[in-house]
Amino acid sequence: MERSIYEFPAIFRRVHMERPGEIQAEVNFLRQTWRRHLRRPVGRVLDLACGDSPHGKLLADGGIRVVGVDRAPTMIAAGRVATGSKDRVRFYRRRIERFRLPERPFDAAIFMSETFPVLTSNGAMLGHLRSVAALLRRGALYCIDIDRHDGIELETRRKLWRRRSVRVGTTRVAVREFHRPITWCSGLQSVYELECQIRFHDGVVTTCDVVPVRYIVPPVMELAAAASGRFKLVACYADLSFDRPIERCFGRWMAVLRRL
Repeated sequence: MERSIYEFPAIFRRVHMERPGEIQAEVNFLRQTWRRHLRRPVGRVLDLACGDSPHGKLLADGGIRVVGVDRAPTMIAAGRVATGSKDRVRFYRRRIERFRLPERPFDAAIFMSETFPVLTSNGAMLGHLRSVAALLRRGALYCIDIDRHDGIELETRRKLWRRRSVRVGTTRVAVREFHRPITWCSGLQSVYELECQIRFHDGVVTTCDVVPVRYIVPPVMELAAAASGRFKLVACYADLSFDRPIERCFGRWMAVLRRL
């Protein structure tokens, strides 16, 4: 069985080109968004597809109770080590398409790191939104970070997109990224393949992850929120800015949904 980059949390973040200070900037923007759209303080946050929950750790440092949900046991284990206390960030291993938690309602939910488009089917997206809504107070906010999409290019064969290398301490990682074939009727932006050769001192580990990515733009998110019957799209922000028009989005945008 092929191994996954998600088995190596520290390496995963470097491979995905996380920049210094990026998580802190995202948390700061989330706080500003809450102040702008909520009339009450945020005391409890649900962190979806959280990985090792770096956002949750920073929010917990500020006194917020955080619950993280992720399907990868290695990421959850790393998060528990990083946060150091079950009272600061509590983790559950769940698939994000449909889930339940033995938790009281939250004031806000977040889905960061631009990974929301992995919910590729209508059923998965609606099931996810309804699962999240069941855990939120009325009027609560759900902030979703989404990669900007430039338009669909129909791929008919597996094609190398990019080669690069990263270093994590003394470990070198050779990265190759591919686009995989998609059909016109799938509604997908792409099928993204990430292959890494991780050169540890005692040998090489190869990982391969294939990630279908749905084409999600603001009107699609607005429609999905309405179709769920639980949310309304109240704002879209480009590149962690309240001033940049959404049409001029450079890299990523944030959807702000309100729980009905």
